[in-house]
Amino acid sequence: MTSTSGSGRDFGELRRVVVKVGSGIIAPAGRLDPPVIERIAQDVTTLRDKGLEVVLVVSGAVAAGYLGMGSDRPPVSVVERQAAAAVGQYQLMTMFASVFEERATVVAQLLMMQDDIEDRRRFLSARHTLQELLSRGILPIVNENDPLADDEAKIGDNDHLAALVTSLITADLLVILSTVAGVLRFRDELEAKEGAEVISTIEVGSEIDDHITDDQSETGVGGMKAKVRAARLASDWGVPTVIASGKEPGLLSRIVSGEDVGSLFVPADKRLTERKRWIAIRTRSVGSISVDDGAKRALVERGASLLPAGIVEVEGEFGIGERVDLLDGSGQAFAVGLVSYPASEIQRMKGRQSEEFLEVLGYKYVEEIVHREDLVLLDSKNNSEERFADDDDD
Repeated sequence: MTSTSGSGRDFGELRRVVVKVGSGIIAPAGRLDPPVIERIAQDVTTLRDKGLEVVLVVSGAVAAGYLGMGSDRPPVSVVERQAAAAVGQYQLMTMFASVFEERATVVAQLLMMQDDIEDRRRFLSARHTLQELLSRGILPIVNENDPLADDEAKIGDNDHLAALVTSLITADLLVILSTVAGVLRFRDELEAKEGAEVISTIEVGSEIDDHITDDQSETGVGGMKAKVRAARLASDWGVPTVIASGKEPGLLSRIVSGEDVGSLFVPADKRLTERKRWIAIRTRSVGSISVDDGAKRALVERGASLLPAGIVEVEGEFGIGERVDLLDGSGQAFAVGLVSYPASEIQRMKGRQSEEFLEVLGYKYVEEIVHREDLVLLDSKNNSEERFADDDDD
């Protein structure tokens, strides 16, 4: 859908949206609030009815679990928070699954940590899983894997995770629902608590630290500072972020329609996302795949993924998630990308049709040897590692 509004906010063509909901919204008093979860489910359903793909990142596992541990208040120590999260994950997902089932929506739970995204193999695995879920109309619900987190500061930090997921699935917009209406402009702490003007638009590089408090919800972790850090991280990848109140019904629909609500973090001009910069620059190629002219045209001109039928030769030994060069008939590299299969299996599948995966390998993971969203085209005018072509598909 295209966001249009008299306010002037225009996100362009929106296809995928990440919505982060904190424990301060769904557990305002340190306990899950079923009516609020019901309302969030309705707002997300409205976005999906508009044709948007939505990934929901939620907090609240600690709030859902500490009563079951025999505690009468949210835990403070790391181990207690981890244990409470382990108890609460099931209860949290059960409640979300129930409210979305009433709306004929199947949900899927993904427990993730930053390491899952920074590791190339797990990055690809998570990406493919999310892509498959979205393609089948299933709503992914992501939560920090708190019971296994080994960083005290990160337990419950789903704001940062939401920004990473935004990059992982190449989302077009990140919405962080907070207990306040956005980043507030105020002169002192008293004014911050009593209410202040919302800063509507925040440009990349703006100094707004003087307008951020350290307030957290009872079961929250980072407060507004964590949300702003997440927004800035998403901005680095060229994705706009809106921080807005999670207390208002129907606000999600107003945001994606371009209405001037909350605080919009405007990213710099978008050329190549940080994720693709990582693919293109930070990881060295460990092998190469030569393709025929038809495959090259499909990749360059039509924005296609690399399928086995177009592969001529495979060089090097590499595993799933490794970066390789894609070579044309003259041996020149015209793209780099992350492979979905190891070199030995790509060698067996080269020149074959996708329908032959089961026959040749005995299994099929995905159809694409290199998915389009895991591929970066090199600048044809300068085939060095320092210049890369614009990628409008991102």
